[in-house]
Amino acid sequence: MLLAIAIAGVATASTVHAQVRTKRPDRGTYRSPEMETLPLDTVELEPPTPMQDTENASTNLRRVAHENVQLRSLSSMTPLVDDANDDAIADSDQDRHGVPVSYESYEVIQDDGQIIYDEGYAHYGGEYCDDAGCDSMGGACGWANSKIRLSRCDWFGSLELLTMFRNGDRLPELVTTGPAEATADAQVLAGGETLLKDITVGGRLTLGTWLDDSQCRSLVFRGWGAAEESYHFSRDQTQTSILGRPFFDVTDGETPGDNVQIIASPGRANGSINVDATSNVFGGDVSVRQYLYGAYGGTVDVLYGYQYMRLNEDLRIGSSTVSLDDDFAPVGTIIASRDAFEAENDFHGGQLGIATKYREGCWSFSGLAKAGFGSLRRTATRTGATVTSNGGISATSDQGLLVRNTNSGKTTDHTFGWVPELDFTIGYQRFPSYELTVGYHIIAMTDALQTSGTIDPNLATNLADNPTGTQSPSPDLRFDTFYVQGIHFGIQYVY
Repeated sequence: MLLAIAIAGVATASTVHAQVRTKRPDRGTYRSPEMETLPLDTVELEPPTPMQDTENASTNLRRVAHENVQLRSLSSMTPLVDDANDDAIADSDQDRHGVPVSYESYEVIQDDGQIIYDEGYAHYGGEYCDDAGCDSMGGACGWANSKIRLSRCDWFGSLELLTMFRNGDRLPELVTTGPAEATADAQVLAGGETLLKDITVGGRLTLGTWLDDSQCRSLVFRGWGAAEESYHFSRDQTQTSILGRPFFDVTDGETPGDNVQIIASPGRANGSINVDATSNVFGGDVSVRQYLYGAYGGTVDVLYGYQYMRLNEDLRIGSSTVSLDDDFAPVGTIIASRDAFEAENDFHGGQLGIATKYREGCWSFSGLAKAGFGSLRRTATRTGATVTSNGGISATSDQGLLVRNTNSGKTTDHTFGWVPELDFTIGYQRFPSYELTVGYHIIAMTDALQTSGTIDPNLATNLADNPTGTQSPSPDLRFDTFYVQGIHFGIQYVY
């Protein structure tokens, strides 16, 4: 890298820098506000001043081996720069971020030992990839010059592919099979386990801009989402001869106990049943990241701002039965039943956390730990319907099996919630100004409403049209912590 800098200082280049550029491991390359970068065709170039008489040396320039590049201390030499704003850097062992600085020069020598070029260099320890990012402007951290800028070098971002694993939702037993009306020996076909937990893909977009010359403060926008996770179950009498929907019967005038709604049974009824469930989750945030501490190639930023997250889940159970026996229902009667449950969660609030970054050569390591806190709105929507038809005559009821008058409709409440998040990322600068990244992330929502929380936990149902006894299914809601986690892969524009 030093060889490249030396050759660039002698050979014809597209721009000429009036002062020495320096490397800072936490933010890349920077120079002072007074540094002037001029197009080659607007200035008259002068050959660099050698440390020895090297008249006409520029005509003899050629490639040199790595061992021909030498470093030596500048402790006894004049400061690298004479600009007033950079005196503090030239005269101090540390920069304004507490990063140790040693001053060295580099020389390109010929085989006979003649020095043909020499220039000062401020060294911050470690090795860096060429073109690590855009140059930034030096200066002390402060609020005076904070603003959104339009220069390309003041913006950074990343695009990542997410692999998402939800914690899922444990649903009750929804469909069973076994000896007709023998609920004790029933085999569960759908439900009775945690669903909606398989891997899905997602994406995350990050876009940020520096708000000050010193790259101490930035404004960062993030948006992420996961592809819909779904569950589907479908059966009819040709696949399973006995199909039923279990429930706990508390109908007025009946002895409470386990029961089953017949969907298909040999000689009694033919029928089919479908169970569908989906889960969608996404979110975003806007934060100001303020430099807090930096040393040994790493930095710590404090962040604060606005956080949003949304979780939607639903469950739909639909069945259709045709009577084959008058003991079941008049022959030819078609009974179609449907229950639907929807759970929505909307979180809006503030966020507070820390973001860290460490760079070692072409590798970088970054971390994020933050928590959102604010208002969580939870909405449950439960609807049911049953349509009975025979001989062209139909009757419709707005009640299903698990959604009755006692729990149907929309219920909304608000509570204080938390949205904590952790993220760890490793980056490798494979291309100039770009890094390939891989990492782990997890984000959660406390006191979230999922589909299972909208269903009566005992599957209790009072089938009376206007129940006077037990008011079941219960309208009560239940809440739990929801989270999604996984591995992410991406490409990041280095800043």
